[in-house]
Amino acid sequence: MKAKTILIYAALLLFGAVIGFFSGRKTITEVVKTEVVKGEPVANSVTGLQPSREDVPDVPMLPIKTDTIYADSVRYIVQSVDTAAIIREYELKRHYAATLFDNQYGKLDISLNTQYNRLGELTYNFEPLYTVKTVERKRVWVPFVSASYSTLNKVGVGGGIFYNDIGLQIEYVTDFEVKGLNIGLLYKF
Repeated sequence: MKAKTILIYAALLLFGAVIGFFSGRKTITEVVKTEVVKGEPVANSVTGLQPSREDVPDVPMLPIKTDTIYADSVRYIVQSVDTAAIIREYELKRHYAATLFDNQYGKLDISLNTQYNRLGELTYNFEPLYTVKTVERKRVWVPFVSASYSTLNKVGVGGGIFYNDIGLQIEYVTDFEVKGLNIGLLYKF
């Protein structure tokens, strides 16, 4: 082949590579994957809590006991504060447990106990949830270049472009006496 023909093939190859490069950069598909991932749970206990404020109620709700007394054929109903009930309430140890929230941010469970009119121990367990978005960018047009050597003493230089998984290749092949083009269809899997 003449030098002019080789120059034309090289110019066409370079032009195709440049077009393929820029079209490959512009045409990108995005795959967005959203998944919810559990985080490391956070748990702890808090003891020795002191009240931040104490209020005396205007009308206390005390346990009342009612006694009926008969005197001179008259019935009297006497109400008095049940001191034994107050002492039982004071000594009683109560355990509470609740889920404060269970939503898209996670789950918060608390448990506490009270005895002798005091908050004993407060325990919490928080299991956070994280929303993770993964954006995978995949190029639709992918250019490539190639070089080859055959056992028949032929050398080839070429390039091409892939559209998704199907590609087209053009290769200049020579054994330095006979020259030609090799056109190929490629498939990625």
